[in-house]
Amino acid sequence: MLLTEKLKTALHQFGIETLHHPGMMDIPEDIVLEPPCSLKFMSIMYSLKMGAFSYAVSGYFYGCDIGRYCSFGEDVQIGRQDHPVTWVSTSPFAYLQSKMFDVGNDFDGAAAYHAFNAALGLHEPKETYIGHDVWIGHGAYVRPGVRIGNGAVVAAHAVVTKDVPPYAVVAGNPAVVKKFRFEQNIIARLESLQWWRFAIWDLNGLALDQPERFIDELELRISKLEPFQPRRITIDAGTGGVSFTDRKIG
Repeated sequence: MLLTEKLKTALHQFGIETLHHPGMMDIPEDIVLEPPCSLKFMSIMYSLKMGAFSYAVSGYFYGCDIGRYCSFGEDVQIGRQDHPVTWVSTSPFAYLQSKMFDVGNDFDGAAAYHAFNAALGLHEPKETYIGHDVWIGHGAYVRPGVRIGNGAVVAAHAVVTKDVPPYAVVAGNPAVVKKFRFEQNIIARLESLQWWRFAIWDLNGLALDQPERFIDELELRISKLEPFQPRRITIDAGTGGVSFTDRKIG
């Protein structure tokens, strides 16, 4: 669906930022957004789920399930699908459900081209899963079907070809684990605490720059907090506006 002035205004009103101008962005109908979050200059294909307090500056996103508090840099590429290397041909003519090219009729073989349809429909897209509080640097490439754990960091221009453990820092081509952000006991406590269940205002005054102290302080506060459960937004193809859904993210 094309981003219209009406749709952009509705998204903004209900907590979704996009920096695209109306008419300059296509948004798939299969999208679930948890406000507040930001699409900035993302190019979104096929489907997207994005959790609250997450944003991506720009790049290509295909079939992504993104958690909360994620930060993606410029020109990030996530979920670009593979061509079938075990088939006779890697060309998409064998699996596309539409024509390869949008062309006219005044060329040799035009009638046969437009009549041809050999699509097998067997090349199923893979969904890529990004946990909570993940930072992906500028120009990183994440293969389809990969799972990136909570708290992980993907260095700029890394090529991620396999799953990334929680709180790992990966870099290179192919990306490998360079280190972990914290000691394993801290990682275990953060995974158990699941602090991303809460809104940013619930974390006010906590020692965010001191992980162990932060955990101790949040554990003391947590009995008084309610998990953040905003209304999730999807696109209403009928009205060209937004609607609300109970579909989960993550």
